[in-house]
Formats: sequence, C-alpha cells, structure tokens
Amino acid sequence: MGVLILISQPLIYLIIRASEKSGTDVIALLTRQKTLEVLGLTLALLCIVVAVNVFLGTAIAAGLHYVRIPYPRALFVSTILPLAIPSYVFTYTWIALIPSLQGLWAAAFILVLSTMPYMLLAVSISFARIDSGLIEVARSLGLSKFAVFTRVILPQVRRSISAGALLSGLYVLSDFGAVSLLNVETLTVSIQNLFKSSYDRSAASVIGLLLFLAAAIFVSLESVLKGRDFESKSAEGFQERIRRVNNLPLSILTTAVLALYSLLAVVLPFYVLISRYLQNPSAVAISDLATAALSTISVAAMGAFIAFVLSLPLAFLATQGASAFTSVTEKVTLMAHALPGVVVGLALVSFGSRLGPLYQSIFLLAFAYAVLFLAKSVASTSAALSLVSPQLKEVAATLGKSKSRVTMQVVFPIALPNLALGVLLVFLTAMKELPATLMLRPTGMDTLATEIWSYAAISRFNEAAPYALLLVLIAAIPTFILTIPRTVQKETEKKVSNL
Repeated sequence: MGVLILISQPLIYLIIRASEKSGTDVIALLTRQKTLEVLGLTLALLCIVVAVNVFLGTAIAAGLHYVRIPYPRALFVSTILPLAIPSYVFTYTWIALIPSLQGLWAAAFILVLSTMPYMLLAVSISFARIDSGLIEVARSLGLSKFAVFTRVILPQVRRSISAGALLSGLYVLSDFGAVSLLNVETLTVSIQNLFKSSYDRSAASVIGLLLFLAAAIFVSLESVLKGRDFESKSAEGFQERIRRVNNLPLSILTTAVLALYSLLAVVLPFYVLISRYLQNPSAVAISDLATAALSTISVAAMGAFIAFVLSLPLAFLATQGASAFTSVTEKVTLMAHALPGVVVGLALVSFGSRLGPLYQSIFLLAFAYAVLFLAKSVASTSAALSLVSPQLKEVAATLGKSKSRVTMQVVFPIALPNLALGVLLVFLTAMKELPATLMLRPTGMDTLATEIWSYAAISRFNEAAPYALLLVLIAAIPTFILTIPRTVQKETEKKVSNL
C-alpha cells in the first residue's frame, strides 16, 4: 500500500491542482476546440503507432523465428538496438537529414522506430517458448503452415502482442521530445506549453487528468482484448526443433524488411551522428562530455535501483495469484507509466519543495525516474519471479525452510539473471528521460539528455552530436545485454535443485 501511495503522488497532485478550477472552467477548457484537436491528434498518433507495431512487429518477429534467413542472430540484435536511441535523438537525426520533416505522419514514423523494439522483444520471447507439442499435433492433422501459424502459434503469443502494444501505446502517450521537435501538439506538449506560457498549473493539471483518463481507457481496453491465458503444458524446446520455412521469395522479403528497418532505425541515425560529430568545427570539451556522462549513468543507476526496490513487493503480490487488489495495483502502475515526465516533475517540484535538503537533489531526480518507469520494473521483476519452478519452492518448504529462507536461497538465485535484466531495462530507459530531468536536475548538473536538447532545440546539430553519440553508445551496452540468450537462469536452477 505504501508503494502505491508513493507512485500515486503525481495523480494526487493533478487532482489537487485541477480542483482549484471551478466546474464551469473545467468544462470550458475540456470542450474548447483546441483541446479537442489536441486530443484527436494524440489518439490518432496512438492508433497509428500501435497498429503498425502490432502488424509489422509481429510479422518481423515471426520472420526472425520461422523463416530461413542469413545471420538471424545478427539481424535480431540490429532490430533491438534502436532501444538505445531516444525518440528525440531519432528526431534530431532525421531532421538533420530532412529539415522539412514535421507533422503527424513524421511523428508516427519516428515513434514507430522508437517503440518497435518493445514489440519485437515481447513477441520474440513468446515465440521462443511456444508449445512444440501443439505444433506437431497440428501438422499431423494436415494443417498448412499458414493455418498452423494463425490457429496454433498466434493464440499462444496473443498476450505478448498485447503487452507490446500496451508498452508502445503508453510510450506514445507520454512522449515529449519527438512530438515537440516535430511541431505536433499532443496532450503532453499541451501540458508543457500551458505550464511554460501562462504558468497556469491548474489548466495544465486538467489536461494532465485528461491524459491519465486516456491512459486508463487504453489500459482497460488492452486488458479486455488480450483475453485469458493460453493454456499449454510445455514451454521449452520448440525453438531448437522448429523447421524453418525454406522459401526463397519469403526469405528475400523477410531479409529485405529486416534490412530496411535496420537501415532506418540504426544505420542512418549512426551515420548522421558520426558525420555531424566529424563536421563539428569547434573542439569537443572532453571534460564536459565526461561530466555529463557520469551524471547520466549515476542518476539513472540510482533510479533503476529505487524502482527495483519499490517493484519487489508489487511483483511478489502479482506472483501470488489473481486478486482484486493485485488487478488494481497493476492498472494503477501502468497508468502512472503513461504520465509524461513533465507531470511527474511538476508533482515532485510541488511536494519536494517542502522536503528541505531533498529538493533539487540527485535522489529526487532518481525517485522521479523510479516513478516513471516502475511499470517496466514490476513487469520484469514479476516475470522473473514467476519463472521459478513451484516444485522447487515446495521441496524447499518440505525441508523445513521458512518462506524468507526459501526466497533468499531458492527464488532469488534462480531469478537473479532475469531480475538484473529488468534493472538494466529501467536503467536504459532512465538514461533517455528528458522532461523530468530538465525540471528536477540539481542546479549546475547537466546530463547527456539535457545537453542534446539544449543544442537540438536551437538547431545546433553539430554541437549536439557528440553528446547524442555518446548517449547512444553507452545505452547500446545494456541494449546488447538484453538480447543475449538467457541460459544462466537454467544453469542456476539446476544447481539449486541439486542442493
């Protein structure tokens, strides 16, 4: 309950601030033409990005797993590497290539490049754990390859597709950097503009609640669409026995799509960053780069650790089985994930100003990261804990071990590799966070994200290039680690079971 109260601070702030306006003023603000246009634009962007990710992302993941293509491992890594590139860096590189780039479709293009890895990771993990027995039964009944895929495989990855769509959609709702640079006024940009132009925090809070409502509806809709779990008895070994489709036209098409995505999302952005860096006429201040990099890494690591600590009780609760409280907790965490950094920043500025030394401290900024990305930490932590075999826990309990000893000696050693990957994911995301960093960073502290923004916002792309290139290179390390096959957990489970 305490964790829920902590992560609900931004929502509490929005309600308190919005209540300062009369009911008439709130209705007038929500029904004005400008607000309706911004809401419509936000929802249109959300639908476009999610639809493209669902269809194209599932197709790409299926091609990687089931079609005979050259160097599938290298191509898979290249499709996940865009996780290392923030949306505002994507935008900065593409504006450098095409200065006239702006508008709804430009924003959809950039956000698809930014969010596609979430879909690919979620679906690829499910493809690797498909129940092979059902596949063999379907083949023995004479089903075609297409029928096997649509009637047997897709139902088993439906929840992962839904999860990828949810992550993509929440990212779109909360994004600020890309849409701001492309002159697309979404709800997030509108909140920022209301705060900066008129300092009308009550109006900004009303729009913030509208954004929260949109996220709540989206999360609820996703819960309905994903349906119930697909029941299967086996989840291992399919990937090693799958017979890849050996069809030359299909192989060429799959390879071409993968190469095109890698070109647009990895090769061209790196080309722009490197070329702009080399074209920079002024000398790069190595000390400034090092200071910004150190600040970025330290505060992101602290935020990832706080998020992990906060996620543990929620994750343990989620693994104990379905309950009304668990369902509410999950939905509140997900909806908080949709709140933009500017809302979390405003809330923590308001509450933090009463906390004395904590105000404008690195800890407060790290806590903001933890609140923003707690949903990712809860999801990854609960997934890691759920992978621990119930039989092992039962055996340990029959040997007289208490629940705490079972957790420390059995659960954590087995789940540790996957728990570490979850912390890495939050660390990676926190390094790229922009609005909350701009609002909460201590005076005189600059991160790689704030340096990129300060130069890119005034079209000084050459000066922004060194910071952007360094951020991408640092972020590429945890991104690459996330793509490594997870064999450590199985080895640990064997060791624990032999104790």
